[in-house]
Amino acid sequence: MKNYGDKIKKTYPLIITVLIVMFLGVSLRGDDDIYKKINRNMELFGQVYREIALNYVDDIDPDKFMTAGIEGMLSTLDPYTNYIDENSRDQIDLITTGKYGGIGITVNVRDSQVVISEVMNGYEAQKKGLRVGDVFLEIDGVKLENDKVKNMRSFVRGPVGSDVNIKIKRDDEILDFVLTRQEIILKNVSYFGYLEPESEGIGYIKLDRFTNISESEVENAIKTLKSERELKGLVIDLRDNLGGLLDAATGILNKVVPKNSLLVITKGKREDSEKKYFSKEDPMISEEIPLAVIINSKSASASEIVAGAVQDLDRGVLVGTKSFGKGLVQQIRDLDKSAQMKITTSRYFTPSGRWIQEKNYFKENKFGVFIDDAKYDQTNFKTLDGRTVQAFGGITPDVEVSVEPESEIHFALLSKDMYFKFADDYLKRNPGITTILPEESLFYQFRDFLTAQNFNYNSRIEKKIKEVEEMASEKNYGAEMKDLLNKLEAEAESGEMKELESARNEIILKITDEINKRIITEEQQIRSALTYDKQVIETMNILKDRSRYNSLLGK
Repeated sequence: MKNYGDKIKKTYPLIITVLIVMFLGVSLRGDDDIYKKINRNMELFGQVYREIALNYVDDIDPDKFMTAGIEGMLSTLDPYTNYIDENSRDQIDLITTGKYGGIGITVNVRDSQVVISEVMNGYEAQKKGLRVGDVFLEIDGVKLENDKVKNMRSFVRGPVGSDVNIKIKRDDEILDFVLTRQEIILKNVSYFGYLEPESEGIGYIKLDRFTNISESEVENAIKTLKSERELKGLVIDLRDNLGGLLDAATGILNKVVPKNSLLVITKGKREDSEKKYFSKEDPMISEEIPLAVIINSKSASASEIVAGAVQDLDRGVLVGTKSFGKGLVQQIRDLDKSAQMKITTSRYFTPSGRWIQEKNYFKENKFGVFIDDAKYDQTNFKTLDGRTVQAFGGITPDVEVSVEPESEIHFALLSKDMYFKFADDYLKRNPGITTILPEESLFYQFRDFLTAQNFNYNSRIEKKIKEVEEMASEKNYGAEMKDLLNKLEAEAESGEMKELESARNEIILKITDEINKRIITEEQQIRSALTYDKQVIETMNILKDRSRYNSLLGK
């Protein structure tokens, strides 16, 4: 019991630190009574923790119990205030710096197995000969069974210079590798270049995240584009960019908007906490060069700061679909040597004054911890030149270009790894191929492959029919009902080929991407995909048509 008690005592500083940060961060309202409440609640929390840890009928882990308590408290707040233990700190490093210690692979779970889906150029995994499609069996002697798959990141990531021993299966071979972890540096700009036809002079930059080097990468991309030929328009692609650092967003805006423009406003709890960010330098591209930003439902946070400023300042047009809707700013606070907390400290507002938060965590909170929950009472706002823009719920593009939703049969093919398996089969039958483009012949080959694999799936209609069959059986319906259901089931099964045919274009593009993933670089993959990207094509057409571009901006 002495050791157990000592462990609890060691946890107390963390309890005190967390509670102080939480209560001071959440409740300081100038009310003298708040300090009494803090003291009383800290004492109560400590008593509950100690009582359970020492006297509960079963032994519990005091550290995990403490973590559960912290996460329980934080769950009553917004979705982005989180506790970060030492096992998750690499994620913070990745967000802020774009770096981590690893071996240079991306993995997916397929049929409860961990399979390499990408091998990054120039890193240890590629140097030692790992390939796309290799199946992980063991890491440092630990078998990757179902309950270990979710911890894959913690197995392969670690201190730079440390070794990791892995056992993989490749076809019918079992292979062992010893790899040394390196500093993996993720590109923020995964691709830049001129859109085809290049003679049009429309530059394109794909920005995947906002870290402390994003600004310099975007600056380099613009410089390179301008050095190659006359830049007649620029597309910044922020699709699937979940955000990152506020300073990175404002730094990038400095490159494309006029000097002294208001970029974003942040407001915290105190009245004197308001801070306005302005552009401080002459832009790299003049206002005469048309600008477009592409967004989608996964464009969040810093992406929305950039998109919101471009729209509110009438500097360019937004194309795509509505953004995610994250209008909150977080800071990282150290709690002790091994723990941190990501805490929401302010809201951000676009230059017109919009707060674009989508998730209403005030109403969703069942504990009622928020005293003031009227933050969603907003109206429409005006851009610099007087266009009306919506106040919340993400950022709505000026030109909406929807992407067809993924079909039911596509998800079925994906879940049974049919694309992945077909890519393997295709490359075995076509050795030495260097690249492919979307072609009709791929669909017919894939259809034959599905037949050979005896692929079938239960559509939603078939599942509903099965449910009705079970209910009919329970109610002892007669043969007439059974015959009717059998006919419906046969009709549904025959419809599978029609569903496959209706998803033809979607399937061809997915097959093309899956095969190219194995044989060309990430940069080449992106460049190839741009040629048939519906949203990119529409964006380029807008920038080429100056009268349409000006009309969208109300000029």
